[in-house]
Amino acid sequence: MTHTDEQALLSRLFMVRHGESTCNSVHRIAGQRDAPLTFLGRIQAEKVAGGHRGRHFDRVYVSPLIRAHETADIIFGLQDEQPEAPEVVVDERLMERDFGSYTLESKSVLQRRHGIAEYERAMNSDSPTMQGGETFAQFRDRVHAFYEQQLLPALRRGEVVCVVSHKYVVELICRFILDRPADDSYDLRLPNSQMLRGDRIPGYVKNENETMNMVYDWIVVNHPVVFCAGLAAGLLANLAGLRLSASPYLLLTLLVLASVITMCRIELENARTFVTDRGTLRSVALRYLLVPIAFVALLRWRDVGSDSTAAIVAVFLATPGSVVAMTVSRCLGGMIMPTFAQVLLSSLAGTVSFSTVLALTLREDVAPAVAVSAATSTGVVTAAYLLVRRLRERSPIRTAKYGERNGYVAVLLLTAFIVLVCLKLDLDGFTRYAPTAVGIAVGLRLIAAALKRRRHVQTLDDYTAMTYPNVFVVVIIAALTGHTALEQVAIWTLLPMFVLSFFDSWYAQYLVVAPDDPRWPTVLGLRDRVPARKDAAPSPPVSPGSPTRMTTRS
Repeated sequence: MTHTDEQALLSRLFMVRHGESTCNSVHRIAGQRDAPLTFLGRIQAEKVAGGHRGRHFDRVYVSPLIRAHETADIIFGLQDEQPEAPEVVVDERLMERDFGSYTLESKSVLQRRHGIAEYERAMNSDSPTMQGGETFAQFRDRVHAFYEQQLLPALRRGEVVCVVSHKYVVELICRFILDRPADDSYDLRLPNSQMLRGDRIPGYVKNENETMNMVYDWIVVNHPVVFCAGLAAGLLANLAGLRLSASPYLLLTLLVLASVITMCRIELENARTFVTDRGTLRSVALRYLLVPIAFVALLRWRDVGSDSTAAIVAVFLATPGSVVAMTVSRCLGGMIMPTFAQVLLSSLAGTVSFSTVLALTLREDVAPAVAVSAATSTGVVTAAYLLVRRLRERSPIRTAKYGERNGYVAVLLLTAFIVLVCLKLDLDGFTRYAPTAVGIAVGLRLIAAALKRRRHVQTLDDYTAMTYPNVFVVVIIAALTGHTALEQVAIWTLLPMFVLSFFDSWYAQYLVVAPDDPRWPTVLGLRDRVPARKDAAPSPPVSPGSPTRMTTRS
């Protein structure tokens, strides 16, 4: 076959990875567990349908798993009984690989536990770290049988074909098309619902870089190391005499950009479920309203000054959760969305608690301080949420893809923030500020451990949300209000906060929900899959325009 003939044949092939599933939203491996689409997953499929409306397809091959079948239903309107609808063939060989012991594990937990390279090896070939499930040879053989026995014959008959399947199935077919050797594989970062055309696969693969993809993953998974490296770099530069007072507005810009990128990866469309959760509401009310207000009322009664250690501690008690907590939740194996709900609710509570704390501790310029705190704490999170929510509605595939691919950029932006603020750190004030900073970092962890819901699927998210206050916002508020002592304590707090993140990684193993936990089917809406009949007869070739027919292949 000439290159021109091959291009013409491949131009009739289209492949789609299913839309976002409930397992995707919590960053866990679904494998052959039957996870349905999320709200965003359905919107993604609708966008694909709109982008390819009017295009004729002769045949659609679909995995029997519900997330692929729902995607195909939305894209091709299989329920509409259109006379020109394509023939639909459900083929079990298009199911995702059975990942054995990796199934329903957190991807980030596996990457931390085994290393990025070993995780990629397990997902794309074989690894002793993954027990049970399918070997790569078994997976490859069944997908290759579909490729040789069904896909290529259909394309050679001149049919326009679409395959609606799963990430690793589509990537494996790409390898067959490119004639790559079995050991030449890596994550192509295939986004949910993006439709790939066969003759454009070489260009898509060319844009991927195996080494850089693994570096990006390493930055996200090992963000505590990156943050601590930023702290060390800033402190060393400061010690060497490099002093720089960065504009609070520059710092605020870095914080906003990092917040937007982080939120692009979160299932915001399902926020109401977690924001209205009674346990979350009680937790936020207790942690971010009752505790700080009661504490500052006590300070007011004792007539404590605004520069005192106790007054500064009161500010941190009122400080809402940070967007960093969402990244931490993902990397430690949490559900992510409950953490986002606490960050959002605590930022709203911050309007009251921050205002109360400042009003009761400051003696002058209370109104400007309250306005700054509301704008920076509540305003940043709320504005980022509304912006990203709109972006995900308008461009659901691109936005989710951007957030997933650029998580490392958010980490680097926050690292730049850390470096810049360390350059204005008063090193001579170590004995004055550092003990308070350490006390705050340790104390907040004790509070989080005490207030977390025990034996709950959201326990880890409760802990991470309350453990990582938005110190970045405190630095900005202090700089804008001229509160030097608060600013210095906030900068010093960054050091123990991220050093103690290594403790959090150890502690998380006692909080994370195990993959075999019986609550997962209910939490993720997993369904019991009904196997296809093993005696289903193969479908004979059909001509374009024939009536829609549902055929099941085993």
